[in-house]
Amino acid sequence: MTEPVTLVVSIDVEEDNWKGARTGVTVENVRQLPRLDRLFERLGVRPTYFTTYQVAIHPWAVRVLQETRARGTAEIGAHLHPWNTPPIEEAFVPRNTMLVNLPARLQAAKIDTLNDALRTGMGHRPLAFRAGRWAFGPSTAAALLTRGYRVDSSVTPFVSWEDCDDGPTHIGAPLHVYRLDGQGDVRNPVSGGPLIEVPLSWGYNRGSWSSWTRLQPLLQRPVVRRLRLAGIAARLRLFRRICLSPESSSVADMLTLSRRLTDQGVRYLHISWHSVSLKPGLTPYTATTADVERLYAAIESYIDRLAAMVPIRFRTVSEAAEILAPPAGDLKATRSGHPTACR
Repeated sequence: MTEPVTLVVSIDVEEDNWKGARTGVTVENVRQLPRLDRLFERLGVRPTYFTTYQVAIHPWAVRVLQETRARGTAEIGAHLHPWNTPPIEEAFVPRNTMLVNLPARLQAAKIDTLNDALRTGMGHRPLAFRAGRWAFGPSTAAALLTRGYRVDSSVTPFVSWEDCDDGPTHIGAPLHVYRLDGQGDVRNPVSGGPLIEVPLSWGYNRGSWSSWTRLQPLLQRPVVRRLRLAGIAARLRLFRRICLSPESSSVADMLTLSRRLTDQGVRYLHISWHSVSLKPGLTPYTATTADVERLYAAIESYIDRLAAMVPIRFRTVSEAAEILAPPAGDLKATRSGHPTACR
């Protein structure tokens, strides 16, 4: 019998403003969560809702989240958008939207603010964390540990955000759940580390992961980036990077990635998207009502077809961390490599 694959489903529950904003912030998209949760209930999904400060300070939005959590299968995690989470001490410039670029003291203070807002609204402190714009690095890991976190889910294997407002690089990060100690590169597992990383699922439609790791230095050369050779290769269908997200990948591509990951020994898949895409006109992914309907259809189709391909078990992010975290002394991990375009 084939061993079941753990399937984690996470949603970034955030403000309507796709481009970062400090004024005119609204969270109307949260009203769409009950429909999504009904789909999850029918499919048996145990979702994790990574929630921002701007959502947590609206009582009506908190009530929506409380209702989705009431059936006992959902987790509420913390999602930090530093540009509109107090204390606001930094200039509102692109580089400062990357949490990892802020002083460690300010990162910790913003985490405290988000924790307090979620604790007040939801009645308990979150266990899992995700950095906005995937801006997670060593200083952020250290700040999380000082604030009592034991689970993070910000790492995007095969992706560099260095060209996106001086963000971090996650090229070379493991594709499995792994441990960190908050003292070094977040791509390097640490035996017995107290912070468990539950990365997203990214990869390529062909080639071994070790091959992509060897190719990564070539693809990062300035001349290759200027020529946009990776984009040309994708359009010619020579190779393409796939993100396990219904916003940016087709069902066929997501199944291809899932098959390649599981065939190469990865017993864990992590699909994610933004709550903002549930309301038409707020993101580039769902400009129309028809686009939203296609998103819902893609979510259901992917899960149904994946279940037909391999046995699956749904877990929240924290449940996956508890079940899949390697024991002390185990540093074996499949690695990744190659840059991307930014949000």
